[in-house]
Amino acid sequence: MKKAVKIILWVVGILLALVLLVSLLAGPIAKGVVNNNGEKIIGRHAHLDHAGVNLFNGHINLRGLEVYEADGTTPFAGFDTLDVRAHLLKLIGKTVDIRSIVLAGLDVNVLQDGQQFNFTSIIDHFKSDEEKEKDTTPSDWVIRLGDIKLSHAHASYHDLGRDKEWRIADMNLRVPGFVIGGDENTSAGLNLELEDGGRLNLNTDYDAASNDYVANIHLTGFDLRNIKEYLEDNLQVKDIAGSIDAAIKASGNISELMQSHLSGNVTVGGVNVTDIEGATIAALERLSVDITDINIDANRFAFGNIALDGLVANYEQWDDGNTVSRLMKPSKTKPEQQKETAENETPAPQKRPSMQLKVDNLKVSGCTLTYADHTLPYDFIFPITALGIEASNISTAGTNNARMRATLPGGGSLAARWQGSISNWKSFQDLGLSIKGLDMKQLSPLILAYTGYPMDDGVFGLSTKLAINDSQLENDNKIDIYKATVGNRRKDIEPRQKIPLKAALYVLKDKDDKILIDMPVKGNVSDPEFNYMKVVWKTLGNLLVKVATSPARAIAGAMGFEDGALDFIAVEPDQRSLTSEQYHTLAALAQVANSDSLITLNLELHTSDTSHAARLNKHVREYLKEQGVSEKRMTVATGAAPGEGEPNGYSVTSELKMED
Repeated sequence: MKKAVKIILWVVGILLALVLLVSLLAGPIAKGVVNNNGEKIIGRHAHLDHAGVNLFNGHINLRGLEVYEADGTTPFAGFDTLDVRAHLLKLIGKTVDIRSIVLAGLDVNVLQDGQQFNFTSIIDHFKSDEEKEKDTTPSDWVIRLGDIKLSHAHASYHDLGRDKEWRIADMNLRVPGFVIGGDENTSAGLNLELEDGGRLNLNTDYDAASNDYVANIHLTGFDLRNIKEYLEDNLQVKDIAGSIDAAIKASGNISELMQSHLSGNVTVGGVNVTDIEGATIAALERLSVDITDINIDANRFAFGNIALDGLVANYEQWDDGNTVSRLMKPSKTKPEQQKETAENETPAPQKRPSMQLKVDNLKVSGCTLTYADHTLPYDFIFPITALGIEASNISTAGTNNARMRATLPGGGSLAARWQGSISNWKSFQDLGLSIKGLDMKQLSPLILAYTGYPMDDGVFGLSTKLAINDSQLENDNKIDIYKATVGNRRKDIEPRQKIPLKAALYVLKDKDDKILIDMPVKGNVSDPEFNYMKVVWKTLGNLLVKVATSPARAIAGAMGFEDGALDFIAVEPDQRSLTSEQYHTLAALAQVANSDSLITLNLELHTSDTSHAARLNKHVREYLKEQGVSEKRMTVATGAAPGEGEPNGYSVTSELKMED
């Protein structure tokens, strides 16, 4: 009996010694396997400084691991320490129970060249040439990972195609517990800091039984320069400055991520975007958006307060394009190839719910919008400053209200109020707009280009009331212009339209030097033939048609002459010189002609006695020249004799004609 006990004790002792020996040798063996067989295991050369394994308490400690690139010398990934503590005996019950995992000093360098990554070869190393059917049988193993810590990790991502590098200077992750194959809840926390600016904090809670999750994301000081290289895929920008702060809560179910709900706040500040020549396209002091609920799947966007401050935006027009066209990168694909690609790749449209938009409060303040046209003989630059908009309860359903104010060049002002529908704009709109005190000299480059006349003075005002009800538009526009004066027509500029601007001012001005124009516009906005601006220009054109067809008669009426008073100058058949009354009429005609350099006078003498006609015509021409009418702008000739019962005299007509 004693011998049997002794044998058992010897066997147990030997087994314990073997276990102790294996435990002592496991570390060096593991280190040797990594250092000598790394390429066989993962397809890359690797080096491990230390490996410690204790089979009794399930403790594994690895230090100084370095995995190299395919060249065998350039570092790809590594860590300072990996410490794992596990319950090995629970493997008998098909449970992998890791008490803690601590990974310190992780350093990973990821390179992307087109569609290839520097870790692609590692993935390919583990691929099998044989296609295997996926085993869909549920596993009865439970994997329980507890107290996972990633501390002071560093990572870099270099996109070789864009020459863009992202660096994470300090990343820390804490997962108190994570279970696969069980129904325990999981939570995790991640903190990382971008080397180029920005800090991210993420905390999540996950219900394994229901797949529900809640994630809280905090982004602080994210530098917009980090996305510059990605914008350059489609845009030509020289620089982009600014930062983003965000606090977002996302909740939903992992199996239906598109139905997740987002809420929180996003703030963007200090934005400045410049084009390739360094000119500012847009700048923004601050934009704050309170997100009440965003659900992509339901196409629902609900916001609380949206506040935009200090927006500066410039739109410029050149002969070869504009701000937008210069901003966009030219496509390398021919239009016919783009069309073919779009037809082949565009999926069939999926029916989605109508967009639901709701904004509790919108406030825009301190904004400047500038329009510049460099295609004109002189640059036209028109800044709208101190732009402010206030609106509340904006939604795609129901009626909306908004008010706007702005300052115009030269001390003018703009005010507008709007009430109407967004989703069905043709059903109801009510707009009121008022422009006051606009210095018309600010419009001079534009007016000069279109008419050939520079604007010397004048104050412009506009009052607009626009209503749409069931597609029926009624728009009342009242134009108020005071002391409008234009300079002499510029002969070095070819106007885009032949408009008798000076003559029109004579006709339209009242005795108080005011021009009041009532311009109503009506129509059906659902009619494809309806064009609002076409109606406006037609109305304005009708105001000038009288001036264009008979400028002398129109201007004479504005001067206080009776209709037709300057159409005929009676003379006697044997008359050799002009009378005082005839000089007075000719002086009035000269005044009419001098009101606009486009106006020419045609005087045709009808007399039964032509013996003195040439002499009389000479007197008329010389007097008109003395009054400032050039010979190029007058025609004085003898016509047919008057008919029976018709008087002798000059018939006067006028027309618009460009001077040579």
